[in-house]
Order: sequence, then C-alpha cells, then structure tokens
Amino acid sequence: MFDKLILKLGDNQFYNAIKITFTAIVAFFIFYSSADFTAAFTVTLGALLCAPIDISSNFKHKIIGLLLVSVLIPIISFLLTFTYAYFLVFTVIFCVFVFLSAFISLFGHRANLLSFTLLLTISLSFIHHDEPEKVLTNCLYLLFGGLFYTLISIIFYLIKPNRYINLEVAECIETTGEYLELRSQLWIKDADREKIQRQMLEKQIRINELHENIREYLVYNKARTLNSNNNRKLLVALSSLLEILELAMTNTFNHKEFIAFFKDDDSIVAEYKTLAHNFSVTLKSLAFHIKTNKKHHSTGNLANDFKKLKLRINEYLRSHNISVYNENALNVNNLLFYADKQIEKIKGLERVYKERVNADELRGKYRDLEKFFTPEHYRLKTFTDHLNFRSATFRYALRITVTMLIGLLVGNIFNFENAYWILLTIVVIMRPGYGLTKQRSTQRVIGTLIGGVLGIVALILIDSNIILTVLAIFSMLFGYWLSATDYKIGVTFVTFYVILIYGLLTNNAETQLVYRILDTVIGALLAYLTTRFVWPTWELNSMNIYLENSLKAIKLYIIEVKYYYIKKGEPTTSYKLARKNAFIEVGNLMASFQRMIQEPKRKQLNRVELYELTVLSQTLISSAASIGTYIQFHKTTEASKAFKLVMDYINNNLSQALHNLDFDAEITSDTEEDYKISMSELKAIRKQEVEKLDIDDALKIQKLEESQLIIDQLIWMSNLSEKIEKTTLKMK
Repeated sequence: MFDKLILKLGDNQFYNAIKITFTAIVAFFIFYSSADFTAAFTVTLGALLCAPIDISSNFKHKIIGLLLVSVLIPIISFLLTFTYAYFLVFTVIFCVFVFLSAFISLFGHRANLLSFTLLLTISLSFIHHDEPEKVLTNCLYLLFGGLFYTLISIIFYLIKPNRYINLEVAECIETTGEYLELRSQLWIKDADREKIQRQMLEKQIRINELHENIREYLVYNKARTLNSNNNRKLLVALSSLLEILELAMTNTFNHKEFIAFFKDDDSIVAEYKTLAHNFSVTLKSLAFHIKTNKKHHSTGNLANDFKKLKLRINEYLRSHNISVYNENALNVNNLLFYADKQIEKIKGLERVYKERVNADELRGKYRDLEKFFTPEHYRLKTFTDHLNFRSATFRYALRITVTMLIGLLVGNIFNFENAYWILLTIVVIMRPGYGLTKQRSTQRVIGTLIGGVLGIVALILIDSNIILTVLAIFSMLFGYWLSATDYKIGVTFVTFYVILIYGLLTNNAETQLVYRILDTVIGALLAYLTTRFVWPTWELNSMNIYLENSLKAIKLYIIEVKYYYIKKGEPTTSYKLARKNAFIEVGNLMASFQRMIQEPKRKQLNRVELYELTVLSQTLISSAASIGTYIQFHKTTEASKAFKLVMDYINNNLSQALHNLDFDAEITSDTEEDYKISMSELKAIRKQEVEKLDIDDALKIQKLEESQLIIDQLIWMSNLSEKIEKTTLKMK
C-alpha cells in the first residue's frame, strides 16, 4: 500500500499538478490586493489556461506551444469581449472560433490539447464583458499569466530535464509487468481466459502508446543520443521492452493441454505460473526504483528458478517414459525456450539500470528509429480533406459549435449568474463519441454535487481562513492530479476548492453552489442531447474502418513473415514496421470496440461478430509473430514450396474477408484443395527430412521442434483465417 502511494506521488500527473498549483498560488499572491483582486484572478487564469498544452516532449516544441497559446488566449479574449455589445457580430466570431478550435483536434495529440485550451478560453473570455474599458488591461494580465506559466514550466524542466521520459519508461516497464502478470493468470486451471485476453488487449493499447512516446522523445533528441548516458539507457531500454512484449505476444500456448499433460504432478504448472508471475514482479520492482530514483536490486533469482523448473520437467518426462520426440515433449521444450529467452531479456533490461550502457550496445538500435515514429503533420490538405460530413471531426466541430451557442443563449435568455459555467461544462464533457460524453456527463454532475456539498459543510464548520486557504490549495492540487486518472474524483476536488475560494472572497458561496450545480446540469444535458441527436458520430462507422485497416495490416505482416522465413537473417526494417503496424491496428480495433459497447444497443450492429473478429485478429498476428520470433532465435531449414502455398492460402482468406466486407482486396485462384495438399506435403516432407538426416539427437530434436511449432502455427493460422472469413460472411 505504501509503495503504491509512493509511486502515485512520483508520477507525471502529480508532478504537473504541483507545477500548476505552484504557478497559480504564486501568481495570485503577487498580484493580490485587498482593494482589487481582479488582476490576481486574471493573471492566475492566464496561467491555468496554458497548463493543458504543457506536455513534456521536445523542449523546443514545448516552448513554441506555450508561447503560441499565451498569445492566442488574450487575442481571443479581446475580440470576444470587444464585440460582445454587438451581439450579431459577436455570435459570428464566437461560432467561427469554436468551430476552428474544435476542428484543429484532427492534427493529433498536441493539437487536441491546444483545441481544448482554446475552447476553455472562449468559454471564459467574456466574463468581464460588462467592463469593456478594462478589456485591454485584462488581456495584458492574461498574457502575463501565460508567459509566467511558461517561465515556471521552463524552470521545472531545467531542474529535472529527464524526469518526464524516465517516468514514461518506468510506466512502460510497469504496464509490461502487468501484461505479463495477466499472462501468468492463464495458467490457473479454471481461469476466465476470455476475460484475461480482453484485459491483455487493453494493456497492449496502453503499451503501444508508451512505446510511441519514448520513440518520439528519442527521435527529437537524436543529436544527443550518442553522447548522453540517459539517452543511451532509453534506447537500449526501449529495445528490451519491445523484445519482452514481442516474446510474450508471439508465444501463445494451449494452457489446458499443458495442465492436462502435467496432471500427475500439477505442482509443475503451479511452479511455472510462479515463475511467470515473478517476471511481472521483477519488472514492477524495476519500475518502482526508477520512479523513486533508487538503486535497483533484483527481487529474486529468475535464472535459478528456471533451472530448478527445467530439472523437474525433465525428471517428469523421464519418470513417465515420454520420448523427447513426443509431440507434447516438443511443446514443453518450446515453453521452456520462451521462459529462458524472457528471463534473458528481463535481466538485460535490469542491467541497463544497474550499469552504464556502452556505446557498443547501441549498434544498429538507433538505425531507422524515425521510421517507427508517427510524426504529426500539420498540412492544409488534411484540413480541407475533412471539411465534409464523412469526417467525425467535422461533425464534432459543428456539434460543439451548436451546443455552445445554445448554452450561451440559454444563459443570456434566463440571465444566469456566471452562465459561462454552462459553456465550461460543455467543453469539458463533450467528446466526439457518444459513450465517453455520456460517461463524463454523469461523472461531472456527481462530482459537482459531492464537491459542492463538502465545500459548504467546510465553510459552515471551519471559521479559520488560514485552514480554509490550506484546504483550497490542497484541493486544487488533488483536483488537477486526479482528473486525468479518475475524472469524478478530480471534479469533486475542483468543485470543492472553487466553493472554498468563493467562501473566502464573498459571502454568498451557498448561492454560487446552487448556480454551479444548475449550470453543470444544464451543460451536461445539452452535451448529452446534442451528441445523441445532432450529427451524431457512432463508433460502428469508425469500427468498420479500423477493421479494414487491421485486416490489411495483418495481410502485409503475414507476407513479411513468409519472406523472412525464406530469406532468414536479421529481421528487416520492413518486417519490423509491418509487425508494429499490425499490432497497433488491432489495438485500435479493440479500442474502437470498447467505445462502441458504451453506445445504445441499436447502434451495436454485429456486436458478437465484431468482438470475435477483434479476438481472432489479435490471435492471428500473435501466431504469425511466433513464427517470426522462432526464425529470429533459431537456425531454421529452407522453406518449402508447401509452406509458401499455405501462407498464401491464409492471406487469401483474409482477402476474401475484406471482399465480404466490401473492401478492396486481391483474391487469387488458390483453392482449399491446394491448401490441403500443401499442408499434407508439409507434414510429410518435414518428417521425412528429419528422419533421413544423419545428425545427433540434440539437433534432431531441435529440427523436430521447428517442424512441430511451424506446422502447428500454420494449422492454427489457417483455422483462424477461415474463421475470420466465415465471420465476415455473416456480416455481409
């Protein structure tokens, strides 16, 4: 429990919350005056509005982003406040600003954060519309607040420039450990394997994101890669993490068969599960020591545990008179090979953080790194291509424009006090998809109610302004910290500190709470209704695109596996890229499915088939990757013509699946009969080849292992591709 608290206090969200809170407090007290505290609030607001854009990445991009938003905030505020008296002109400018701010989110993560910041700015721009004579002064205060936050952010960065990326790597190590922990649970006899597989897919999505963040950092810091010890560590660590995940994903086992095989001594399976669990424990321990900046010491001895397990398994085989050529014995050898290799990779990752990394270890690791990173391109063509109703971003931009305009009119017509809270609620809650908007609407209303009630209770029971101020500061810190991980709790703390501040500065905090709750409910209701009925974007449409992309990516990867088996040697860049894209596209498909099941039932067409296709796609690329991994770590025989024909058959099934879904795909004239003949030939050829070879038993076993693994995977992949084709036929 204590370790978890230490980890939570050391994460990037807490660090950013401290930075935001510190900036707000310092800015407020510098400009606070008992006569007029408007300046203090405005400067603080300018600083807080800049915070969302402050993501840790390339230092140059960080500064450019913060300076840009620092300038845009006062410009937008000036134009909207200045034109507020001319309502028609104001409405046009307001709608244009909202639409463009929402629309730029299509340019990627950084642009999405800028979009959110600008929408917040628009919502708060005309708070002081009744004081037009102060508009220029207030805008200068906003500008100063933004520049002040930029300065504080630079100082925090210079104090610990590597903190962000080291924590990203630590989180990646920890999440990979959680993935391996889920794999270990598959060895439980009565495990809910379908549920575990679902959870593993969710972890993969997050791990892929973290890999991309680390790549981005390394690409943008290319000039310092060879002369920075930290960057050398990052480079080798990323390579090790990719290999650990790849080994895990590409070595799939029939757990029920293994459990049945060791039925006479089920403690062997339990011992292997413990070893697999200790993979996770070791990685989590390493992540903990990186986050707490402590020297890492191994929690156990994986190599010794593996040796003991291997001796027990060999003894079991001997005592049961099981031949080393037996099919089950070969499968056990492949299981042991995986465990041995995984231990090697985990120990290699540990060594990165125990010693300095030599430049020799970088050889070839940086090569082509940029090709694996997906840069964000801000092209005008991207903008114009999405100016149509086929684009989900275009519909979202129109929808939020209409919603905020309605919210503005409701606030004006009914003369709500602080009606801008309606707009703030819409901005924070509203998302392109229905499911997330609905979820956040509920969470925000609940969080506002709880936080508001707690705030009023605190004001009634506590007489000391000092205690209330301390509570407000800590509530602000916790609000910004927890909003990213638990939105409802984050909103609770934010509302709590807002009510405390009103209570400290005015005598009508109870009235403000009523208005805040009312405005929140109205904003949440508007966001929910318009997302549901105004140019809605249903995930089913997007999922079809993700399904097409994933099937095409798998096809390309299977082609690369086929050529890799033929050519041998080190994996080529095209092979690695195809593998990465296949896993990412299937991850996108899974994420899309999760969003779809949050939508109304009538919008979940072919839900069963889509889930089945997601799982089948994930299993298929894992099987294909297991062949690639085996080739990488073993000296394999020459690929036969039958092998090529079977791989072509698998790809042809995927092409037929795409064709069933009305997507473009080239279908060859290969028949199922060709496949059956090829598979029979493959089995016969492999058996005859091995039996005729004049080699020692150890080498013969190795070749039988290859034969067993390759043929089993080909049969499995063929069955999976057939299921994919049949499942898509149901959806036709």
